[in-house]
Amino acid sequence: MPSEIRQGQSFELSTQNLGPSRGLSSLQELFDTKVQLRFQADPDQRIDARMTVHGLPGVRYANMVSSMNVSLTRHRMMLSDQEDDLCLIMNAGQALRIEQGKRQSLAMPGEAVLLDYREPATLSFQAMNYAAIRVPRAALAPLAKAAGASPGHHVRRDTTALMLLRSYLASLPAFIADPMLKGLVATHVYDLMALALGASAGEAEIAAQRGLKAARLHAAKTALIEDRELSIQDIARRQAVTPRYVQKLFEESGTTFTDFVLALRLEAARAMLVSPRYKHWKITAIAQEAGFGDLSHFNRRFKARYDQTPSDARARSTLPT
Repeated sequence: MPSEIRQGQSFELSTQNLGPSRGLSSLQELFDTKVQLRFQADPDQRIDARMTVHGLPGVRYANMVSSMNVSLTRHRMMLSDQEDDLCLIMNAGQALRIEQGKRQSLAMPGEAVLLDYREPATLSFQAMNYAAIRVPRAALAPLAKAAGASPGHHVRRDTTALMLLRSYLASLPAFIADPMLKGLVATHVYDLMALALGASAGEAEIAAQRGLKAARLHAAKTALIEDRELSIQDIARRQAVTPRYVQKLFEESGTTFTDFVLALRLEAARAMLVSPRYKHWKITAIAQEAGFGDLSHFNRRFKARYDQTPSDARARSTLPT
């Protein structure tokens, strides 16, 4: 893996303000030096591409958005760099074909294929639009079957771990400062990637205890932030698990489903109380909008959390500064 990726460096490239010739040469240089694949594209087509790369030590998450038809090749002579990374490419364009080893695979939108940097390969994109996770082979070594996944391995779009991996990656902040959190995120990515590639029963249990649970909890919290009215049964149905499993996810994180939803509703109410936009709303209406059906219950919970009544919170927000 290139040194800037091992160190967790991030970067991006856009051809938006570049002419066709310069845009194409910039893409060729980027792929040749940082992606370690030879980039080939018809210069007569529209050169439109934007790549963003988020780096963590041991993990590179790249997003490419483009309408270009492109061929990427890892020639045999390129293997002298001795890279042994595994790269899971999640297709968001049209068709993605990969030829590697004795295998030929086709990934349609939402599906994924595995690129093994130890062997020559050719990837052909109809609309080069994808997300890719690249990790050292050693990162998946404890998950034996996944580490030995064959070049060109195909992952179906309805694979639960793949869907959770995609969602988990999309929700990560652009910058993470805490080294411990960086390591935790990397571990979760390894686990979800291993599960998507088909870790064997024993290894899958190890991965599920970390990455799968973390991603499911994150997905549940994200859904609740978007819709505070969702019930635990709603969340369970979305993830094809039992309500008790969802409850355990929250309990293992140090809270409960009920307390998490309560905190979201209280914070929504507090934000409305201090916002000029809602200054003409009655407190009863704000409580109902936040999800509270009982005003007395709302008042008690609000005071317990913020050490002030809803009326006090509103009054203090209007004091001159």
